[in-house]
Amino acid sequence: MAPAQRTYVLVHGAWHGGWVWRDVAPALAARGHRVTTPTLTGLGERRHTLNREVDLDTHVEDIVAHIEMNDLGDVDLVGWSYGGMVTTGVLARVPERIRSMIYLDAFVPENGKALADYVDPDTRTFFEQARAADQTMPSIPFEVFGVKDPKAIEFIAPRLVNQSWRTFFQPAKAPARRPDIPYTYVRCLGFDPSPFIYFHGEMKKDPKARTFELDTSHTCMVTDPKSVIGILAEAP
Repeated sequence: MAPAQRTYVLVHGAWHGGWVWRDVAPALAARGHRVTTPTLTGLGERRHTLNREVDLDTHVEDIVAHIEMNDLGDVDLVGWSYGGMVTTGVLARVPERIRSMIYLDAFVPENGKALADYVDPDTRTFFEQARAADQTMPSIPFEVFGVKDPKAIEFIAPRLVNQSWRTFFQPAKAPARRPDIPYTYVRCLGFDPSPFIYFHGEMKKDPKARTFELDTSHTCMVTDPKSVIGILAEAP
């Protein structure tokens, strides 16, 4: 049985920040849950902290430190998109503090695999160009992610921040064996083709995992917050 009061840590994706949970976090809190929305180094309101050394390990440490410094336990850890790379690394670091894993259209990396290993050739070339020039990476265009609603674009566009290329190329440090905890995977049909088709399919092979499909954009917490809230609130 899921606890009446839960602790959610919501981890955003690349180029975004904790602000992306604007509609989801207050709704969960209104149901009596504890909800935190940390922003990763160099992004969102922490854009001024970007430096040449920021990589995937930096972002994993951001969330591990957030959990430990706030003494959070029995955490329902939610990773969206690139955030799945981060939350998988967090699970490997502090498995005793994680109650369940929830992936929203997110990467679920194998140990030793980087995000760049899972993208299509065109996106990989885009990433490689930033690495070769040692430059930060701008966001992939909205139309690729299926975001079409003008109000959503108006909210998101001015808040996007370039991200360190190192975060996309550093291999993940995933658990050697998946812990026996609840898993949920949500795929967003508005982003197609996408690398998340693979992860959704793999998760569906696990009879213990819950899987969903939402007819909305990749930025599901903005374009369909009601469905996201319902899935998170009802996760086992």
